[in-house]
Amino acid sequence: MDKKTIDKPSLYALLGVDAQKTDVRNTFREIIDNDFPGSFVNIVYDPNVSGITNFLQVLLRCRDRRVLTQHADGDGSKSVQRVLHYLITGETEQLGYMLDDAFSMNTSDIAASGFVSGPLIVTQLLNSNLNSLKNGLKHIVMEELKNRWLELRSLYESHGFKIKFLGGETADLPQQIWSSVFDMTVTSFTRASRIIKGDVVPGDKIWGLSSTGCAVWEQVDNSGLMSKGLTLARTALVSREYNSISPRLRQPADFYRGHFLLDTRPEILQGLSISETLMSPTRQWAIVIKKLLDRLRMWGLLHLVHGISINTGGGATKIRHIGQGGIVYYKEMPLPAPIFQLIQQESGENWKYMFETFNCGIGIDIVGKNDSLLEMILMEVASDCGIDCHTLGECLPHANPQENRVVLNTLDGNFVY
Repeated sequence: MDKKTIDKPSLYALLGVDAQKTDVRNTFREIIDNDFPGSFVNIVYDPNVSGITNFLQVLLRCRDRRVLTQHADGDGSKSVQRVLHYLITGETEQLGYMLDDAFSMNTSDIAASGFVSGPLIVTQLLNSNLNSLKNGLKHIVMEELKNRWLELRSLYESHGFKIKFLGGETADLPQQIWSSVFDMTVTSFTRASRIIKGDVVPGDKIWGLSSTGCAVWEQVDNSGLMSKGLTLARTALVSREYNSISPRLRQPADFYRGHFLLDTRPEILQGLSISETLMSPTRQWAIVIKKLLDRLRMWGLLHLVHGISINTGGGATKIRHIGQGGIVYYKEMPLPAPIFQLIQQESGENWKYMFETFNCGIGIDIVGKNDSLLEMILMEVASDCGIDCHTLGECLPHANPQENRVVLNTLDGNFVY
């Protein structure tokens, strides 16, 4: 590959997005509280436990103290695509699915650290200027969010989750928000013995679960896009014609630079339209992870799982952030799913950056001991959920014990991160 091509900056970065969240990590690294630095999310021992109880637990060498986490995330810019779809088609149902993305972006991340047995305490935040786009649109969005919440909560409870929704905040910010921003927070508790601490060691094996296809609880095929990289995907694919629809749905004025109308169905997408592909909701990975961890716990095998990565911010390289250093995550990546091939073709983005921005078809990575029982149970759970499972690679020792590295062997080259 031409070195000039490799050195060319990421198009995603040129659009103003930091795929690796470098500034956030560097700025907050020294002030964040985290008692388990190798875990996928930040976890602390319950600070409400009294000093006497803490003393007794230490005295009795009790390691199973209560731990808690809180996670905040949203649907990113995917809600803009849903609003555009509504303005063009008049269809309202897709507006409610911004909840799927926001909810999964939170529950999946905390599930990756083992929070699947305690309660999920949920709040939401909708900052909007929706009525400036069409009078009454804010009310329509809120109604669709309510309807979808009832469905999604029922789905989760049918899989054994306990959920409490405490409302949140809805703010009209006409001078600050172009369309809408939908975020959620999820708080959860569990016991220290139940969390996935990121105790990754050389020799561990890496498996990946597909973000595409149709899980048993999903109604239609999922494109696998999840909820990262939408800014690049929308600007690369959606037709320039839509730049004139509403100035509040694009910045700058020529944001949409693609060739496809929303209802276009390119052959590569295997029946899905451009709009359907971009709006595919993030898969509810917490359901899959709960099934896996519950089954392993039942057999006394939970210790075989050492880390789980949800491949959103950082894409296929997100796995680098689990474990405490000294690991090279070596992965043989399968052919990227159709939507990622199309984005790369239309944008010209280098494949090295594509794998850093998008999951490219592998929604989560699971790292654990190279053990046939773990692999068998993982394959069974994936099959039960209707999701493909790939054996990706292995964990190797890194010469620098203070950092992790990711090496991707792909059909388009070998990339080191």
